[in-house]
Amino acid sequence: MTKTAENETKIPAGFSKADYHLHTSVGDAVCTPEEIVDYAEKNTDLKVIAITDHDQIKGGVTAQEYAKKMNYKIEVIMGEEVSTLKGHLIGLFMKKRIRRYTGLIDTIKSIHGQGGICIVPHPLSYLTTSVGERAFRQVIEHKHDDVYFDAVELINPAIAGKVTDPKAKKLNDSYWKLPATGGSDSHSLDGIGDAFTIFKGSTAEDFRASILAGTTTYGGKYWDFNDHWKLFVEKFKKFKVF
Repeated sequence: MTKTAENETKIPAGFSKADYHLHTSVGDAVCTPEEIVDYAEKNTDLKVIAITDHDQIKGGVTAQEYAKKMNYKIEVIMGEEVSTLKGHLIGLFMKKRIRRYTGLIDTIKSIHGQGGICIVPHPLSYLTTSVGERAFRQVIEHKHDDVYFDAVELINPAIAGKVTDPKAKKLNDSYWKLPATGGSDSHSLDGIGDAFTIFKGSTAEDFRASILAGTTTYGGKYWDFNDHWKLFVEKFKKFKVF
């Protein structure tokens, strides 16, 4: 059974699903880049995924090369979840990594400078390092042409997203006015595709174009206590610490 059958969100004709927020064992997750690609190809209806390990792109490089080697239909975007001085920021379509603890404005400029796009994950969350309201305002009111967010993640299945997603949705409707996306923030195979972005088309470039055109929507489900506990156990077994 794929996650198509498990998820009730209906995808309109001509649209597809992407999960751009995935972590691998190259970073702090339990599954290898190859395992993620295999799972996404064989067990989901995702057309596009992105690997966004914290402050590195090695996992994305490996996953992208592996998908091409296996001649899979699913497309892999190389990404990075950058630990900026004002919270985490996801860069997609990356060519080179950005070092952690770079300023938020400089990180945005660097991502756009290499042809990437910026998505704010789990906005406002106080349970993980996140971009807050003041930083949002700073970026939105910034005068530099390269300083802007391309989209904001409005569903993140983990408790870190669940506690603040409603507030973020209200602020996006009233002030931020950014294209809305969803990403699973998965650190294990089971979570892949539990939150996703719905975009027009089916390819990675279609996904980019849909974000830039503001035509994305999102869907998915939140994790419960058992989901979080299962991940805790998997990490404990793998790393012996948590």
